[in-house]
Amino acid sequence: MGEAATFRFHGQLPPMSRLLILCVLAVLMAWPGHCLAASGRPLAISVFASQSLLSRPTARLAVDDTIVLLRHAFPAALIGSGQRRADVVIRLPEMPAATASARPAAPPDCSYCWRSSRRNGVTTLGLAASTPEGVACGLYALLQERLAIRFIHPRETLYPAYRSWPLKSAFTFAGAPRFPVRGFHLHTLHPIELEEPLMNPALAGGFDEVREYIDWLARNGQNTMQFFLLREIDRTAWIRHAARIVEYAHQRGVRCGVEISLSMLQQQAFQSLALLRPYPSYCRQVDATLAWLFRVRWDFLTLEPAMGEHLPVLGGLLPDVQRHIEREVAQRYGARIMLATHVIPSGQGERVHRPLEPTSGILIHTVMCYSVSEPHAPVYGNANQCFMLDAAREEVRRRETWYWPESSYWVGFDSSVPLLLLPYLDSRWSDMDQMARLGVSGHLTFTSGWEWGYWLMDWSIARWSWRFSDNGRPRGETPLAPLNDLLQDQRLHVLWGEALRLQNRYLKERGLMRYLAALTPFSELPHPFDRPFQPEPGFRYAWLLNDAPPGEAQAVLAGPVADMESYSVAMNSVATRIDTRLAQLEAAPGNHPRGSLHAVRELSRGLRVTALRARHRALTLRALVAKRPGQGIPPGRPEDLLARAAMTRIEALALVARQESGYRYPLERIARRTDNLTAYSFGYLYPASRLFFWEREEEQVRHERFDAFFMNLWDFRRTLGLGSLFR
Repeated sequence: MGEAATFRFHGQLPPMSRLLILCVLAVLMAWPGHCLAASGRPLAISVFASQSLLSRPTARLAVDDTIVLLRHAFPAALIGSGQRRADVVIRLPEMPAATASARPAAPPDCSYCWRSSRRNGVTTLGLAASTPEGVACGLYALLQERLAIRFIHPRETLYPAYRSWPLKSAFTFAGAPRFPVRGFHLHTLHPIELEEPLMNPALAGGFDEVREYIDWLARNGQNTMQFFLLREIDRTAWIRHAARIVEYAHQRGVRCGVEISLSMLQQQAFQSLALLRPYPSYCRQVDATLAWLFRVRWDFLTLEPAMGEHLPVLGGLLPDVQRHIEREVAQRYGARIMLATHVIPSGQGERVHRPLEPTSGILIHTVMCYSVSEPHAPVYGNANQCFMLDAAREEVRRRETWYWPESSYWVGFDSSVPLLLLPYLDSRWSDMDQMARLGVSGHLTFTSGWEWGYWLMDWSIARWSWRFSDNGRPRGETPLAPLNDLLQDQRLHVLWGEALRLQNRYLKERGLMRYLAALTPFSELPHPFDRPFQPEPGFRYAWLLNDAPPGEAQAVLAGPVADMESYSVAMNSVATRIDTRLAQLEAAPGNHPRGSLHAVRELSRGLRVTALRARHRALTLRALVAKRPGQGIPPGRPEDLLARAAMTRIEALALVARQESGYRYPLERIARRTDNLTAYSFGYLYPASRLFFWEREEEQVRHERFDAFFMNLWDFRRTLGLGSLFR
């Protein structure tokens, strides 16, 4: 509607027909989209906010941003603040002017409620919220949850294109956070997108990239961010850079934390003390570190107490030093101190190490695409991660407790292979519900990169951290709800459900993650250095080649190899049907949000590459078994299988190239060899760019080399970090 219309009738209509026509016209005139004046003038949307509210930076920045975002979604509309004549009025609550205050002890209330009504031809949306943060969260939720503006990635927002106001005239919409603390830990020990922008003040445009991310957090109702500090930063220049980042985050209503270690050796982690320099004292070194670090107004600091994965925990060796740092952060600097935990089994005392001070908080960690409660989660040598759930139950009764799960793992598990693992959605969704019921006060997601569809995991988690209700009725959520929101198409929704079920059945229940994930370097070291990290096969490949009894070798072919082949066929079929449906949607007229088809194609390519990975791994394992002496295999058969594996890899490389064309950050930084401050001389997507692990597995079989130093990608010296003992 939205245009004046003239109807001319020929002849006399019966009274009932005239009444019916009048009723239809009345309904059409009251339709939500009928917000344009009869003259055909453009839709006008106005945001009304008091000067006292706009004196609060968190609210002012959200209001300004909302106007910009609305202009993208309503390209022909007149949108501004305080317009006298408007068809849609967004009215924000009064709020006291800003006053100087100390750092608040707890995050402010961010809940809100919208009420829409229509009177005299004007639709008015009134917001009820008690804090500037609640106003900001309410504005962004209106845009995302009701107007379908999707904040899927720090560098990509999906906009619908409206010609009229799409919402009903009368409704209520409310949101309340599941957790007071909601946000993300950027695992900058890995060379991910924002590692260099966070660590290198000299990077051109680096601060702007961090600001984009902080904006993304605010738009998705998140109020917390953290990253791991690296030891080789320029301390003079970096502290000013960090102060600028934290200042902007605070303006956006986002609290900032930094993670450091007592003296972690591996992966270039920042150390608060040098172990081989005990004089004048470790505590004096800690004091100097904290005095430098708290030149920035951090809201919290996370302490890593271990020397490294599978290495001793210094809190047990130097308890007085850990206790000292916990007290100093809380008492001298007035910030929250959180202790990082690990899922690595400990041979001493409790399985989960705890803070030493009663006022300190704890981060309950879980890893990979496994939930905290599922009975089979073969990570770091564990049967499962249920002991972390037990720790959460205990700790939530006595201290600040945040859940700290992963939405990606990297190394050789997901995006580096690459694999798109939808079970992350299942696990994070079920864990979030469980932790909310336990009363955990924070949810800090551990993220290691966004490409290959991993933006979907973070975006979904951010939205699940809120409870929404429409007209007083709680909104139902499912693991696939955010994914389904990208395109409102029931046939696609069914296919995504099928893809998730396939991955859960084959990758988790039948254990194929042990084969699709690449082996970590430590897995191929001789005993006792072959410490477990990711899920691994229950055998070594050299054993399968040389020592496995014939029956066990055949069992590998009949079991996991056959399962990988079945999974590959089934998942490839799903990806083909998704692509076919996307082509149909693109050809048909429709009002799909701009960029949504591209985003869904990115996910479909991820599924297809995952299917090819299963086919490739099955072929290399068949080639390995074919090389066994005395198997009665015709000469040359192993090379034929390896040639087929290479052709599969080349097919997947074409998809990698198409995926790379859509990366949101510079290829040279995230997908090529490059200098950075991490332990890795490449961006996190460099292994995926050439399918390094796939090619290496072919060559391992060809050359019968299964040690950690064959085609080695890793710099063991920098990864282990032994030189930091002598700094």
